[in-house]
Amino acid sequence: GISISGVGHQLPMSGQLAYAISFLGLDSTTTPSPSPSATPSPSPSATPTSGGGSGPIKGTASGRCLDVPGASTADGTQVQLWDCNGQTNQTWTSTSAGEIRVYGNKCLDAAGTGNGAKVQIYSCWGGDNQKWRLNSDGSIVGVQSGLCLDATGQGTANGTKIQLYSCHGGTNQKWTWTR
Repeated sequence: GISISGVGHQLPMSGQLAYAISFLGLDSTTTPSPSPSATPSPSPSATPTSGGGSGPIKGTASGRCLDVPGASTADGTQVQLWDCNGQTNQTWTSTSAGEIRVYGNKCLDAAGTGNGAKVQIYSCWGGDNQKWRLNSDGSIVGVQSGLCLDATGQGTANGTKIQLYSCHGGTNQKWTWTR
């Protein structure tokens, strides 16, 4: 090979020497322009929606609302799907802290971090199990677990319990929030 003084690199001799000399401007010709290459486009990602506002959270598959059974205010009450009725037990508020609140002081709360963990209401205390990421694809993801809000068994009936489950893009994990 041929070395270029002060650079410490070797150039191969098989047909590239003339190109290298031209490219480096060591001859009287113009520098060849590099051939165009495809610019990779960024892969699509879910972008969080902004916080603020109150209203029902409706399941895409069921058309039913995220509901606190019997309008209970008891910590540990598992949420469910139920026909939308506009009542306070179906009116959810997002906060700038990433919480989803009902009744003003109760948070949507994950009782665990694995598949099948129940989603319940609980007094707000600022834990990561009470923080949620609202994605533009309609999924609602627990910050602590990285799992999706999920209607159990892909259910759509009144009384279907809500749990955490690995995100798979199913309509039982998609929600619309009118607020």
